[in-house]
Amino acid sequence: MPEIVNTYREQAPASRFIGIKYDESNRVDGSFAHLWTSWFKHGRFNTLVALQTADWLNTYPEAASFIGLMRHQAGKAFEYWIGLFLPSDTPVPAGFDSLDLPAMELGVCWVKGLEPDIYWQENACIEQLRAQFTSPKPDEDGWLIVLERYQQARFAENEDGVRTLDMVFMLKELNEEEDTGMEMTDMDPVGKFYCAHCRRAMDSDTCPECGKKGTPLDAEDPIYIGELPGKLRNALQIAFSATEIPFNAYSTLGTGFTLSAGDIFESYKIYAPYARSEEAKVAFLSVFEINDDA
Repeated sequence: MPEIVNTYREQAPASRFIGIKYDESNRVDGSFAHLWTSWFKHGRFNTLVALQTADWLNTYPEAASFIGLMRHQAGKAFEYWIGLFLPSDTPVPAGFDSLDLPAMELGVCWVKGLEPDIYWQENACIEQLRAQFTSPKPDEDGWLIVLERYQQARFAENEDGVRTLDMVFMLKELNEEEDTGMEMTDMDPVGKFYCAHCRRAMDSDTCPECGKKGTPLDAEDPIYIGELPGKLRNALQIAFSATEIPFNAYSTLGTGFTLSAGDIFESYKIYAPYARSEEAKVAFLSVFEINDDA
């Protein structure tokens, strides 16, 4: 059975959501899954990822996630969008549509379990948000906005076939007086814990991802930063060397090594010490802007 393992609020800056809009007529057997297959087959996400900047991803790190955006309003046709959040002034490429969205407070639930069960938990998430915070609210035009957010590290399938899907709901629009800035996380490890299985820092002693008990966090504990295609290895070295951030990379094929010493494999999982992990995330995202001919 799927379970909600984490619930919290976050702020999203004003943005332009660029993607393609679908409706009920595009469902096949009640699902939009075939559309996602088409997106990956035709490389549509590649076009949008190329429009992201390091500054934008530093402002809103979750903008790196692929999104299924749903809009509901009584008396109007249901909308299902696939795409990415981008800066508000981003030009819309040919063949894509866009939505200009205000700054928002969002309610987030991590739904952990097996596919396809994790996709049908909207009501459970709404109840959880209502119990902890408030109910989702429509925007000023009357649209309710719900997101399926595929955050790469969380959504990656584990050895048991389990994934974690972010279900995200707009709780309210934010006006100009409300703070929508994303401040850098306090990197003091005191009072925090570390999950050696998931390579993550935690506020509690139990990991919300795997359920294992953590140990007191040390500034040098390795934190998972992200997964990188092998062809970008040189760009990663440039980005991390520029700020002297120490890191390790482990081949997804199973052999651990630092990038400077190994052969070229398909992809690498990147880790950096907790004390430098926020800087490492920024440097990691900048890699995708570096032209690497290797």
